[in-house]
Amino acid sequence: MIGVVKKNFLTLREELSSYTARERAFIFFAMLCSFFVCCEYSLIRPVSSSLFISTFSAKWLPYAWLALVPFNFWVVSLYNRLIPKWGSKRLFLVLIFLVIVTNTFVALFSRKITALPFVFYMWKEIYVLLMFQLIWSVIHANIQLKKAKYLYGIFYGIGGLGSMLGASFPSFFAVAYGSENLIFLTLPIYLLLLFVYWKMCSYCDGDVPNQESDEKGGFLHGLKLIRGSRLLIFTLLIVVFMQMITAIVDFQFNGFIERIFSEKDVRTEYYARILGIMHSCTVVLQFLGTYMVIKWMGFRRSHYFVPFLLAFFAGLFVVFPLFPIVSLLFISCKSLDFSVFGVVKEMLYVPLKPDEKFRAKAVIDIFAYRTSKAFASILIIAINSFVSLHMLSWLNLAIAAGWMLSVSYGLREYEKLTTAEAK
Repeated sequence: MIGVVKKNFLTLREELSSYTARERAFIFFAMLCSFFVCCEYSLIRPVSSSLFISTFSAKWLPYAWLALVPFNFWVVSLYNRLIPKWGSKRLFLVLIFLVIVTNTFVALFSRKITALPFVFYMWKEIYVLLMFQLIWSVIHANIQLKKAKYLYGIFYGIGGLGSMLGASFPSFFAVAYGSENLIFLTLPIYLLLLFVYWKMCSYCDGDVPNQESDEKGGFLHGLKLIRGSRLLIFTLLIVVFMQMITAIVDFQFNGFIERIFSEKDVRTEYYARILGIMHSCTVVLQFLGTYMVIKWMGFRRSHYFVPFLLAFFAGLFVVFPLFPIVSLLFISCKSLDFSVFGVVKEMLYVPLKPDEKFRAKAVIDIFAYRTSKAFASILIIAINSFVSLHMLSWLNLAIAAGWMLSVSYGLREYEKLTTAEAK
């Protein structure tokens, strides 16, 4: 293991030496952006989930995911129309302002307005993806594929460290200070995030994207780009598959946690501690595991690795329907989503054209990412009355099988585009 760590460090140092001082500064602040976004989300996620369950119960989660669809559609359409007009800096500034105002309002009035936990649960699902979309789009526009052999895993790894820090606050202070009061801690995090994002953009080659796509439409233009690319269709499919599995696992885990922990703040603390374990596993995967999986298995086989492993744990839960097993399933699913899957998915965007990286990527990584939960919600609502929670894992086994069947379809186009770029 020490030899692997040393080799990875030397590989990273060699890669960084190929960048200019300006590029290294850009990379540094991009990593800090990832750190602070993940830190805030890991703090707010257990709080929002606990508030939601306390007010509505876990059975209402599928309905919240369904309600995300029209809201998600509107947000992505607005984003695709504003990004070429406003640019990433101005849009990010507006987003930061909206999140700060929303978080403050929820912290003050969530006990008084019954519907607020429901709305807040949906909003936090959207704004974190918008932030990552703005950050990753800038990264894709400023880093070349031939240089980024190891760097994407580091971006995710630094984000994982931020997630560990963020989850530590509700893990130890939810009962002492109350779940709602923890929301105020996000305000200084966002001020720091705003500063490092602005510094990152100061080392870019101008704002992004350029204005040549101003006359094109918003959401529908993104769909048109996806329909015209086999690689984008494949990327859309694997995002849908991953998020459907995640939604089913999320529903199973929250169902168990609601039964076992009835008190809101205790539930927040336990949820955050599970997230802390998950983020620790994620960091190990991001810094070491993802690199080893891609290096030893190759990029193509890495795309089979994630659905195979998820199918294995889903089958384990079918056989052993216990709370520790569903916790293990939850940790595994989330760890893979934020590490191996995230890295291999982001690498699919690198050989694409700029407009595809911004507008098509927004449709996939924001709209499809959350809308996929609606598909899972329909299935959960339809069959949950007839089967127990653990039997929902049969759906995950079927989804994972479809995922593995789709891999060869998409990677042929990826290999074609990367070969052309290398020439």
